[in-house]
Amino acid sequence: MSLQRIFQADAYGQQPVTQNFWHRAFEPEVLGEPLQEEHSCEVAIVGGGYTGLSAALKLAQQGVDVAVLDARHIGWGASGRNGGFCCLGGTIAEDDELIRRYGEVEARRYFYAERAAIDLVAELLDQYEIDADVASKGETVLAHKPRRVDQLKDTAADIQKRYGISCHFHGKDELTELGMNASGLSAGLTIPVGFALHPYKYARGLAAAVKSQGARFYEQTEVLSIVPADDGQYVLKVRKGHLRAQKVLLATNGYSSENMPEWLAGKYLPVQSNILMTRPLSEEELKRQGWFSNQMAYDTRTLLHYFRLLPDNRMMFGMRGSVSAAPQARERMRQAARRDLERMFPEWAKVETPDFWSGLACLTNNLVPFVGAVPNTSGLYAAFGYHGNGVAMATYAGQLIAHEMLGEATNLAYPAFLKTAPTLFPFGSMRRHLLALSYTWFSLKDRIF
Repeated sequence: MSLQRIFQADAYGQQPVTQNFWHRAFEPEVLGEPLQEEHSCEVAIVGGGYTGLSAALKLAQQGVDVAVLDARHIGWGASGRNGGFCCLGGTIAEDDELIRRYGEVEARRYFYAERAAIDLVAELLDQYEIDADVASKGETVLAHKPRRVDQLKDTAADIQKRYGISCHFHGKDELTELGMNASGLSAGLTIPVGFALHPYKYARGLAAAVKSQGARFYEQTEVLSIVPADDGQYVLKVRKGHLRAQKVLLATNGYSSENMPEWLAGKYLPVQSNILMTRPLSEEELKRQGWFSNQMAYDTRTLLHYFRLLPDNRMMFGMRGSVSAAPQARERMRQAARRDLERMFPEWAKVETPDFWSGLACLTNNLVPFVGAVPNTSGLYAAFGYHGNGVAMATYAGQLIAHEMLGEATNLAYPAFLKTAPTLFPFGSMRRHLLALSYTWFSLKDRIF
């Protein structure tokens, strides 16, 4: 049996991460051998990213026999490729839309969960002494055009209303004083919640914590099917064996497939995000450009740029906008990222950018994550759809779903609508092609407005 995926095969192979700085800068140990022959466990978790690791940690702490399976290695997917922004987010629905759909109380519960998710990551880093290169005091939104300044002020009001957080507005001169000088910026807004980290070190640190609690890992183990057995268990078939489990958690997010299991078909939409990394910049180069802040930042474009200066003075520069994983498309995206980097930071126009990689984030048609039991099944669960903000929310979702699988109450904010199955995207397996039309419009909008 083969997996049915909606991107080209290259998106799920090694090519997009051959120049992944996070992977190259950190050589982890092998956590588990490929699964062969027959094995069993209480809970099988498919996917070794933040969701699966966080859930495994909570379950193993409660004495559950847990096995985590990953098609490549732990942290290989989005959890080892993202920009390391541990910040508010998880939905792209507007506040009014959430309130209209689910009511004021449930919407507020979700807003509280977004804040609690950041706190959870901080607690895990501290509890398990994970050295993940933490930096940045909150995040800063930057107006890329003068007409977007009012948008920042509206954002500040929304943040205050949504979370009870007071933001700090910065005029252009103050941005320069703060070491955040880039071409075209008109103003900034700092949201004083969240922090930046090394995403792969965080994932591998979580994995070490999971292993310390007695959980098993099966790496290089692609799950090809999940079949209900006559005894009420599930059989997870892999290339050279199978695993029997009483319960199963699907934690594959943007790396899901249409037929593993078939319930997932049409309920998720992978979107590519791309990151370009410079070599370490000298103090003189930083001074000439006027950017020496380690603040994580993004701009007001719909197809936003997100960027931050790493502890060793490399500039990480991320952007979206690609709908193809073909080699030619990847090269075009690299060139586009390089052009945009040079436009924003003209003093670095000749600085080498040796690292460029891409990965898949995940959207749902409901615009909110799904964290719950798969309808009309017993013992099958899923958590996915963090809309590009998975560092905090995926970690939080893993804890929520672990409590759900244990059948126990939780003190964590758990909005009921997260348990509602996502609706289907239109156009089935062709749905990613709709992104091309959307991206064309967004790009035009960003240039004009």
